[in-house]
Amino acid sequence: MAEYRAYLIGSDGQFESSRAFVCDTDENAIVWARQMVGQQPAELWSGTRLVQRLSTPDQRQAISHEVHEGRLVPKDEK
Repeated sequence: MAEYRAYLIGSDGQFESSRAFVCDTDENAIVWARQMVGQQPAELWSGTRLVQRLSTPDQRQAISHEVHEGRLVPKDEK
């Protein structure tokens, strides 16, 4: 069993809430997180590992985050 956290992403591109849970595989965690997401983009993480970005059908650009000093922050686009 592994620990996961699904982060919902607000319209400003920042994490607005999250939910922690435990699943036996990444695939099961993705299914669980998709049920939580609905029409809001999200990212599924297991510790510092990004498992998958969960985007909405109308989302044009994936939002990417990275771990910086132990915190998840939006990745700088250059």
